[in-house]
Amino acid sequence: MKKILGILLMISVLFGGCSSLTTKNKRLVGKEYILIQENSIPNVLIGFDEHNFYGFSGLNNYFGRYEKKGNKIKLEKLGSTLMAGSDKVMKMESEYLEKLDTVQTFKVEDDILIFNLKDGSTLQYKENKKVDKKFARKRKLQNVADGSYAEHG
Repeated sequence: MKKILGILLMISVLFGGCSSLTTKNKRLVGKEYILIQENSIPNVLIGFDEHNFYGFSGLNNYFGRYEKKGNKIKLEKLGSTLMAGSDKVMKMESEYLEKLDTVQTFKVEDDILIFNLKDGSTLQYKENKKVDKKFARKRKLQNVADGSYAEHG
């Protein structure tokens, strides 16, 4: 009887430890994150479907595929719409999209997503819990069309 209780105790400790790891490395699927870096374009976001990512980069919507193994992630086949805006915002947007191409690893801590880039820098995002997932893409497209984004001054 003591052996059975000991085995059950070990199993619960092992699986209890695994669940805390799962909480720390939340899945990306079905979530959207807003960029929270200083000196960035406002309302920049990234979201994840099963194998695809999408987002809004200040003027344009962007999209692509991603591969994830453990904490390694590769964002690839990046495409975007081709809206024009001020030179300042277009330059910032271009720099942001170039950084996405250099993402190597990620981690999620609480509601913060951190991408680690090839050059050692990071991109940090906060989970957007207020987004209505069904209408998020439609709203982003409308924001681009009607120009309802704010430019840093």
